[in-house]
Amino acid sequence: MSETKSENKPQLRTLPSFFPKLDLDYPITPKENMKMVFDRKKPMWVPNMNTEKALVLCPHDNDRPFFTDSGKDWFGVDWTFVPVAGGQMVTPNTFILNDLLEWEEKFIFPDLDSMDFTPLREEAAANIDPDIVNFYLMQDGLFERLLSLCTAEEVFCFLAEEEESAIKFFNAMADYKIKLMDKVIKEWAPFDVFINSDDWGTQISTFISPEMYAKYIFEPMKRIVDFAHQKGKYMNFHSCGKIETLIPQIVKLNPDMWEAQPMNDLFRLRKEYGRQLPIQIGMDAEVINKPGITDEELKAYVHEYVDKYAGNGGLLATYMTRDPHTHEVIAKELLEYSLNYYNSRS
Repeated sequence: MSETKSENKPQLRTLPSFFPKLDLDYPITPKENMKMVFDRKKPMWVPNMNTEKALVLCPHDNDRPFFTDSGKDWFGVDWTFVPVAGGQMVTPNTFILNDLLEWEEKFIFPDLDSMDFTPLREEAAANIDPDIVNFYLMQDGLFERLLSLCTAEEVFCFLAEEEESAIKFFNAMADYKIKLMDKVIKEWAPFDVFINSDDWGTQISTFISPEMYAKYIFEPMKRIVDFAHQKGKYMNFHSCGKIETLIPQIVKLNPDMWEAQPMNDLFRLRKEYGRQLPIQIGMDAEVINKPGITDEELKAYVHEYVDKYAGNGGLLATYMTRDPHTHEVIAKELLEYSLNYYNSRS
């Protein structure tokens, strides 16, 4: 596959980008409402992550190429975008390390102090919608970064056998992440939330045990979350996979939301944690995209979804469709129905 590069211009994305902006009658701004969820308060309605969120991306940040691009990051890891998967993978046979014990010598952190992130800042800031929540995506989390350096077999042997070196690696990565976060806060366009994107699970379980997560990941992640909060930013945890055994630790890390996937017992977790752990839950794509589904059936499904998951706050909604009419029906009904739903509860 030929290498592509992101254009050196302000990057702002609103999801889903292929739909026109809807004219919805909000009683307060979507940003004010979503911040109520992050602040563990009951919102006025269930926030819609498809219409009330944007991504703010800095073209100078090459922690990893933009997620639809191929190319090398500033560590020298080569990434290939795979269209059929909708994501990137390390280009086969290009791992930069054979032995993870060599990471201190061969894994070179970028000199962030020598970089200037300010070009195009004013243009990017001028395009930011102040009424919705703007997220800054950090694409490569602590565990994913380790997996990008060598084979999975080497990673798991390293974690099992080289505790001291592994702890040092994750703390060095946290130091770097915090420095990068500080730089984009100071030198790039304004935003509200950091997305920590780090896959911790497979379809059936976690990559590492809760005990190993506590040993290696918890403290470095706590420093990252605490730094975001100290700087007045919220923190969103994205993790694919079944990670519900990590949720007790994740709650202690105090993120402001978790982008969950359906292989987790989300009904139980919503009941157990309520507002304490705001969770983004996707609507059933097979239901909402069923051929011939009527508007009334879509609305009924939205009611069922809200009744099941909304509780007294702590739910963020998302859905996957490429049909503009389906998107419009869901967005309008989610706003109207959840407004009434929360208004009827103390």
